[in-house]
Amino acid sequence: MADLDDAAAVRDLSANTISKMTNPQLKRALTMLFGAERKEEPPNSVLLDELRSLREEMAEMKKLKQEVDRLSDGLEKAYRIIHNQKLFLEKLDSKERRCNLVVTRLLEEPDEIGETDKEKVVKVLEAAGYPDVVQMENWEMKRLGQENNQRKRPLLITVENQVKRDGVLRVAKNLKNASGSLSTIYVKKDLHPAVRKEYARLRKNEREEREKPVNVGVNIIYDRKDRVLLRDGVIIDKYQPQFF
Repeated sequence: MADLDDAAAVRDLSANTISKMTNPQLKRALTMLFGAERKEEPPNSVLLDELRSLREEMAEMKKLKQEVDRLSDGLEKAYRIIHNQKLFLEKLDSKERRCNLVVTRLLEEPDEIGETDKEKVVKVLEAAGYPDVVQMENWEMKRLGQENNQRKRPLLITVENQVKRDGVLRVAKNLKNASGSLSTIYVKKDLHPAVRKEYARLRKNEREEREKPVNVGVNIIYDRKDRVLLRDGVIIDKYQPQFF
């Protein structure tokens, strides 16, 4: 039988040995274990120090969290300010361009559509079904960018007012049903390069998201009104033009 006055020896007792012990022996062994555990317990001062240290660490973590929250609020405010500034700049720029149209894929040299840009624009508008083609005396036209024989420079048209511009845009979609090369001509709003680039990026992301195998059966939509890209109703991308 092991020494029942030795805590280490009592801890090493096997289950078989314990089953053979008498009640007095069991009581003696348990008394030894309880006494040893009490001796091994740290004094109250040590426990208090540990609790105090833990409380200080928790207080420090609380301060850090408050600082992180404060910085997050500051970043959110800064983001809103920058976002509003971008929208303001976009509105100013849009106001300056409100009477402008851009015609693309229109050859600069004479072709079957016409000899000059003005003649070509008349044919384009007639093909689109615009009713006021004859009233173009005050329209200004110029090619954008430097001359380049390798590409067709866009044609910028400035009309009298936004009402006329919007009237042209409403019928411009009819060009896809026109005959010959007229069906390849596009008439669009005049947009800031940053806005045009951002729209192109979102449309590209929309196509790429739809082509991903993981998105099979998922509803991918670019909401043009709110200018956000959605996956099953959840925003995954949004309009963020870089004006600066």
